Amino acid sequence: MQYIVLDLEWNQPLNYQTRAYRLYGDRLMFELLQIGAVRIDENGQILDSFNLPIRPSIYTIVHPRIRRMTHLTPDILDESPDFGDAVNQFVNWCGEDYVILTWGCDDISVLYQNLHFFDVHPALPTFYDIQPLFSKTYSLPNRTNLKQAMELMHLDPEENRSFHNALNDAYYTALVFTHLPQMQDVLSYPQQARTLIHPKPHATKGDLFESIAMALDSEQAQKPHCAICARETILEDSYIPQAADKYVTLSRCPKHGLNLVRIRFRPTVDHMREMTVRTCRATRPNIAYVHTKRLQIQQRAAEGRMPDPELMLDYAEKSSVTFED
Repeated sequence: MQYIVLDLEWNQPLNYQTRAYRLYGDRLMFELLQIGAVRIDENGQILDSFNLPIRPSIYTIVHPRIRRMTHLTPDILDESPDFGDAVNQFVNWCGEDYVILTWGCDDISVLYQNLHFFDVHPALPTFYDIQPLFSKTYSLPNRTNLKQAMELMHLDPEENRSFHNALNDAYYTALVFTHLPQMQDVLSYPQQARTLIHPKPHATKGDLFESIAMALDSEQAQKPHCAICARETILEDSYIPQAADKYVTLSRCPKHGLNLVRIRFRPTVDHMREMTVRTCRATRPNIAYVHTKRLQIQQRAAEGRMPDPELMLDYAEKSSVTFED
């Protein structure tokens, strides 16, 4: 049996108002742009590699962020096979008697959404997840990303192999895998594709609490969900007030990085606090704003100029201003 380490890169719509997204976004959140894979034998020897860009047919304009990371230009993609042809080439390259390994479950989830959308049904073996085996091997409480895993194993990236390229990431994943002391134990971690969440800002609404403090200490506020994958994220720091009814902070998803977390409160007639939690991908202006706002709040607190948040909420006029960036 051989191990096929798979990594994928995918495109996303330029924004959620495009015609393509309005037509297909509920069925195709991301469109695959590249398949990268590395073949490994049972002794941990890297035998071969596979690299194939894919010509997009739905989100045909590559998002600028994706283009910067992957270096997949229109010239490359225009000369590439479509999704169905690319998948068939990959399956033929895999051969027989193999399993597929990935780092985390995002790749298999995006792959199967594309397979269903484009009505392509190749015979694929079981997928297994290297990430939980790595966490167990190093007694880590949470999953870690690929770059962090390499750092823990003292594996240096190569100068001509940048991250966020499907072939390069598959190669680095293979290196991590082959350096695990019991790599065959990966067969204890089969995985299934997950249903992808519609990528609008994630929001929970209608939670009632007796006070703002209790609300901010709740699980909803302390473990906000990632705007992309809807997994629980970890707060970078405590919440800071923007206004009487608004609070903000940053949280981190192990896979998708920083999220901007925004909370809004509404006092009810029975003196409860209704809390709405919203998350979205954090931009550089978001991050800079939160850091600057935190310094301002710390200065006010040091000067004793922080008012009672409960009184502020009860007597504040209802704000129609959008959250600040």
